[in-house]
Amino acid sequence: MPEVREVLEQGLPTGVSIDRVAEAVARIAAAGLTAWPTIVLPDHVIAERIAARLRDDVEHRGDADLVGLAQHDADVFLAIALATGVPGALRVFEDELVPQIHLALRRLRLPPATIDEVKQTVRFDLLVGESGPKIADYAGRGELAAWLRVTATRKALTLLRRTNREESLDDLLLDHWPDANPDPAKQHLRAKYTAELKQAIHDAFAALEVRQRNLLRQHILDELTIDELARLYRAHRATCARWLADARAELGKNTRKRLIASLGLHHDEVESLLRFLDSDIELSISRIFEDGVKAGVKAGAT
Repeated sequence: MPEVREVLEQGLPTGVSIDRVAEAVARIAAAGLTAWPTIVLPDHVIAERIAARLRDDVEHRGDADLVGLAQHDADVFLAIALATGVPGALRVFEDELVPQIHLALRRLRLPPATIDEVKQTVRFDLLVGESGPKIADYAGRGELAAWLRVTATRKALTLLRRTNREESLDDLLLDHWPDANPDPAKQHLRAKYTAELKQAIHDAFAALEVRQRNLLRQHILDELTIDELARLYRAHRATCARWLADARAELGKNTRKRLIASLGLHHDEVESLLRFLDSDIELSISRIFEDGVKAGVKAGAT
């Protein structure tokens, strides 16, 4: 196991005081042990993370920011433990920090389903991230709880803007149906039933459970793979794959039910109509959820 000074000698930017940073490492370790005695985080890991952050400061800002090393030691300890996946840190995150995220979102008066979606997205960004856990960016210049509230608020506003700006998921399913067949009869039926089909998909999606809706959004719009979803939901990969398959199947089944009701047709007649249209719903759902990229919408590796 490397010593703290050895890590700092090899990892700190030129000109940064090894003694000062070593003192900060010892202080952070002591504060973390006092606050959360069940979280085991070796001192050299703290040193590695701090050295990496200071190198990043120099690369992007031109100098090493040492201000955070003198503030909120226990919070820095917890953030490093979360960024490195230390056992016990996730429980503290869920018990002490997720309520702070929820509080920030409630202040925005968001619907419960939106709050749940934002919380799941923030969890992923903080603990996994596309290019690493975002919580590693926490530098200790303010309280971790306050930093998380700001992060959650920004994410919520981003998602709301995306919702207003982009097509909804049901629009994606409708608009990316295969439409290469020039058959005039099929084109006529497609145009005739567009409104009913769009409404059926919209209602079917809205009727899904919150987790099912979130899984589909995250898999399609956020481009999360099965492995990333498994880490986000802290579930086995096979479990997440099953959840996603169930959500997809439920969406298809509910869409058909609503088509039967809105068009006044029997089940066999709806199936005949879909077959005549080259099974457009099946093709669109299959291609979007299984085959990868469709008009810029990436389904993620499964």
